Amino acid sequence: MITEKSGFLSSYSGLTAGADEAQAIRRAHSGIDPARVQLGEVIMQAGVGVALSSEERNQLAALLRQQLQQRVQEMPKNPAGQAAVLRAAITKVETVSPGLNTVGTLLLIGPLDRGGAALEIEAVDPVNGAQLAAMKLGHYAPISDLRARFSKLEPTEIAIRKAAKDFVALLEAPAAK
Repeated sequence: MITEKSGFLSSYSGLTAGADEAQAIRRAHSGIDPARVQLGEVIMQAGVGVALSSEERNQLAALLRQQLQQRVQEMPKNPAGQAAVLRAAITKVETVSPGLNTVGTLLLIGPLDRGGAALEIEAVDPVNGAQLAAMKLGHYAPISDLRARFSKLEPTEIAIRKAAKDFVALLEAPAAK
């Protein structure tokens, strides 16, 4: 899934695009202390996922918050690292139609609908607001994951888990200076 700049990140200038244009990253230049990481804004951007109920939108934003918290807690201790505030947004949601995929499977064609999501996440300095690390990611659920073909939100949940894992890895392994 190719991602567009949504305007959520404080800066896009330091991002390095991946080979497939589905991901762009900016790795932290110095270590981050997980004990001094705070979660700031974690949202689903306005106008995204209009086919979702407010309960589903809240559920996805809560999953993103929970996944970021969990991944930060799993980071190795780094008392010499700096503090950071994490901000994250779900910027695009493509849900699947379980009914359409069921019909496709019954007709022996196979699941037709494939979903995913795009997210933007950044770590900023709590004192001056400078961007420390950032990522924008667009991810479709793998074709091999049949469970994602028959659940409306599962492809988005897969993308959220991947984004949280990939982003926290940017904080754990700082860029070479």
